[in-house]
Amino acid sequence: MVHVKFFALLRSNHRVSELSLKASDMKELTDEILLKVPSLSKEELKQAVIFINNKKVMHEKRFNEKLEDGDVVVFTNFVGGG
Repeated sequence: MVHVKFFALLRSNHRVSELSLKASDMKELTDEILLKVPSLSKEELKQAVIFINNKKVMHEKRFNEKLEDGDVVVFTNFVGGG
């Protein structure tokens, strides 16, 4: 199982903080997330800041990243104010 955590607006707007899902890569994981949390959009996940096991994943092909059992994936977004 891959452990998924949501922070910032993703957490508060969709009332989801954590999920545990089976997935072998990020594409499969995002597909599973969208099934479990239908209020979330694919665009929101694409625009999110993503950490896999505490490492920020920025490159364009990040949704091809392979996942292992026990990995922790965090979806968050930057929130600014002033």
